[in-house]
Amino acid sequence: MSTPTPPTLGDRFRYRFDALMSRGAWALILWHLIMALAAVLAVSLLVILCGEVPADADGVTLGFLALLWTTLMHAIDPGTITGDEGSRGWQTLMMIATVGGILLVGSLVAVLVASVAQRFDALRRGHSRVLEQGHTLVLGWSRQIFTIVSELAAANQSHKGGCIVIYADLDKLWMDQALRAQLRGTGRTRVVVRAGDPTDPGTLHLVAPEHARSIVVLAPEAARDDTQVIRTLLAVGRCAPAPGRSQHVVTEIRDPRNLAVARLTGERRIEVLEIGDLVAKIAVQTCLQSGLSVVYDELLGFAGDEIYFVDAAPLVGHSFAHALHQFEDCTLLGLRGVDGRVQLMPAMDRVVATGEKLILIAADDNRCNVRPWSGSIDEACIVANHNPTHSPERTLILGWNTRVPAIVRGIAAYVAPGSAVLVVSSDPAAAPALAELAAELHNVTLEHRVGDISDRRVLDAQDPRAWHHVMVLPDDRIEVSTEADAQVLVALLHLRDIAADLTIGLARPFSLVSEMRDVRSRDLAEVARADDFIISDRFIGLLLAQLAENAELSAVFAELFDPEGAEIYLRPAANYVALDRELDLHTLVQSGVRRGEVVIGIRLARPTPDDPNHGIIVNPRKSTRLRLSRADQVIVLAES
Repeated sequence: MSTPTPPTLGDRFRYRFDALMSRGAWALILWHLIMALAAVLAVSLLVILCGEVPADADGVTLGFLALLWTTLMHAIDPGTITGDEGSRGWQTLMMIATVGGILLVGSLVAVLVASVAQRFDALRRGHSRVLEQGHTLVLGWSRQIFTIVSELAAANQSHKGGCIVIYADLDKLWMDQALRAQLRGTGRTRVVVRAGDPTDPGTLHLVAPEHARSIVVLAPEAARDDTQVIRTLLAVGRCAPAPGRSQHVVTEIRDPRNLAVARLTGERRIEVLEIGDLVAKIAVQTCLQSGLSVVYDELLGFAGDEIYFVDAAPLVGHSFAHALHQFEDCTLLGLRGVDGRVQLMPAMDRVVATGEKLILIAADDNRCNVRPWSGSIDEACIVANHNPTHSPERTLILGWNTRVPAIVRGIAAYVAPGSAVLVVSSDPAAAPALAELAAELHNVTLEHRVGDISDRRVLDAQDPRAWHHVMVLPDDRIEVSTEADAQVLVALLHLRDIAADLTIGLARPFSLVSEMRDVRSRDLAEVARADDFIISDRFIGLLLAQLAENAELSAVFAELFDPEGAEIYLRPAANYVALDRELDLHTLVQSGVRRGEVVIGIRLARPTPDDPNHGIIVNPRKSTRLRLSRADQVIVLAES
């Protein structure tokens, strides 16, 4: 075993120098100042020892302080030496002072430039403290961030603007660039990005969580569980809101077993979205009713119509049926009681009470005004109420992900007894999960077949003519969202070709719905001519943005997506009013009242070519007059 050699003088010098360098810019500046003064003092003493002290203009020999000043001027200003007229020794010593000064000043300038550059780089990378109040704080980063920012910016358009603060453990410059690339501006809303660990309560003070109006916690894209979300919620719980500040937290959870845990992580109100169950409910409703995703997109997005709570004082004492006709630019959905309980589509004879709130669909909160109506209903246009019979339905699900069991249960809750569901997938996890699920179902026959959904031969073997609904799902095993969507796109193109061979120019015999993980895939999917698209990331982002603005909407959305509550349906216009006769929306609304339903819009079978909503009109003006055809539909809020 060798014995280490004792440190040399050079080793000691290098160690001390490294220690000095690690202390930062101020230590280096102080070291340069000391070295400069020491050098000036040394040269001045050398001038005195060599007897080269010059005289001034009056012939008086310079004093020690004057000599120090002259030497210092030579050190910091190289041009001073050009005016020297002293002896050779004096000029030589001043040249030494000038060269030493050039070296020290150059080194000092380098330190200052590096220090300033480092400070600017730190500012650009988001390490400065945020001094905002009443902002929306987003903790974490995922694909939903772009939807959330754009929707919150749209919500602030009618106000003086707002601020969104994003805090994520990523490079700030990359986040800024990604936001600029994905968004087309944020209008009056300022977006502040900071880099750091949102699970660390010691650094959360940088983004002022105590002064935020609401906090949104996002799960990382690569996360397979809810650990990161729970840790972030716990960190937020350590930062108490400022006195007088009312705020709530909105987050997403993958595992339903963690819902209760998430709500126990702090004293704030916490609204938790169980994303798997939520997307499954949207997928079920959209599968059974094509076009429904556009309705949800309209209600959940801030760019069009959204849901508001308005004081019910102007309509106190009136029935709910009467109140439905008292808004020209709004659609009444339900009531929120004094106890805070939300009731969508209450009984038509329900009387509005003092202290209650009206739940309205409107383009903006400044349009939620009562406009008394005293017109008449065209009774001749109203079709007598009838109870449609429900026949068994057959649903084909292509692909497998963790939401399929919830989707199958949801379908079973809606369809008539004797219905059938077939799942085609190559995922090994599908067979045991579906075998266990089949034992729970009573009114639906569940079957599983192994096959690659992007293989045309597999799709042909399923005989699409035998199915009423076809749903194509992305594979969870594919981590990259665009690659998972690519498999769905291939299946959609095959199904379009199969439908063309089956129909020969007629209407497709089955409805076709697909789920996409990336919103950019929707434009590509338009080529496949599917009836509906479910962009899961976009829907989650829309819901998070809505709840960030108003936590009270949580109860409304919970009932809309619950099979046991009031839900949105698209039904034939012929069931409500006489076809090809001109009527106003009040007549259509009254036809819904007699069925105990709320009419919230219409779907035109032949929309204009540039209509982005494909003929779906939510919250039309009550005075609008129109003629409905047999292919048109009425969008209603009903229980079955």
